[in-house]
Amino acid sequence: MIANLDNEVYFKHVFTDVEVFQEFVKDILNIEIKIEKVETEKVLPDPVSAIKFRMDLFAEDIESRAVVEIQKVDYDYTYDRFSHYFLANLIDVQRSSKAYAYEKDVYVIVVMTSSYRINEKNGMPIRDDVLITDLNPRTLNGTMRHMQNHKMIILNPKYINEETPANIKDWLDLIKESMFNQDDPQVNTTKKGIAKAVDLAQLSKITPEQLAEAKIAQMKKAARIYIENQAKQDGFTEGLEEGRQKGREEGMEEGREEGLKKGIEQGREEGLKKGIEQGIEKGIEQGIEKGIEQGKQMGIEEGQKIVIDKAITRALERGKLSVEEIAEDFEVSIPYVTQLRDNTD
Repeated sequence: MIANLDNEVYFKHVFTDVEVFQEFVKDILNIEIKIEKVETEKVLPDPVSAIKFRMDLFAEDIESRAVVEIQKVDYDYTYDRFSHYFLANLIDVQRSSKAYAYEKDVYVIVVMTSSYRINEKNGMPIRDDVLITDLNPRTLNGTMRHMQNHKMIILNPKYINEETPANIKDWLDLIKESMFNQDDPQVNTTKKGIAKAVDLAQLSKITPEQLAEAKIAQMKKAARIYIENQAKQDGFTEGLEEGRQKGREEGMEEGREEGLKKGIEQGREEGLKKGIEQGIEKGIEQGIEKGIEQGKQMGIEEGQKIVIDKAITRALERGKLSVEEIAEDFEVSIPYVTQLRDNTD
């Protein structure tokens, strides 16, 4: 059974081995280094880095003039922090140089063991097995001009895929299997570096002191996760309540607006309906009144006509006045008087 390399104590126990470190660097960076030891918890001097941090693993090849740092993280420090590791090491190398030239090549390898919590500037999530940062300039068409060897590589076994280079995948498999398949890890032990790492990771070869340190590290990690989850839960609860309150306020406002809108529409419809009804009633009422008035007027006119007709008829019967004189006296036409005379005869 092998130890979980997600635990920083076990990770350092395995990768501080010179042979494992060299083989790991060879496969990941494609360079060969010769070192005598691997330092842990190295701190850069204050003039170099205003932000003090410790490098998990650090080694320097005097002959090939290469500096290699390995950072193992189980949660996302953000890319800004990783780039700070990288640039601070570059400044440290340049600080000891007589000119601006770098006297050593600087390499930083970051090993992630959890999902990324960072996104690209456009908001797209990062889901890559390998991310590479270097300082070489590029032309407008994207052609790189190789001027420096400095490089930072971020590895994440969570995103191993069919395109992951075999030399890198072997090491990512080792880390992933140690996390999820400790009893029977399926790794490429034909590689001497991997075989040595598996041998060192056997729990039977972990000292009691390392076991105690590993438990403390695990408890710190569990405490941090608990605090983060609790903060998320508190934030979710507060956000939920705030969202509900805002939703209520917006709902009431929208309800008022919708109610006003519907009220106006309904008022228009009811007003139109009542207006039509009242208009019809008013029209009927006015029609009746007008009809009565017209009827009265017609009755009067008809009565007057009857009286006039009778008076004309009597005048005709007396025979004292001619048709023309009668028409003139009663202000009617001669044909009208003539018609009355004929009807009487």
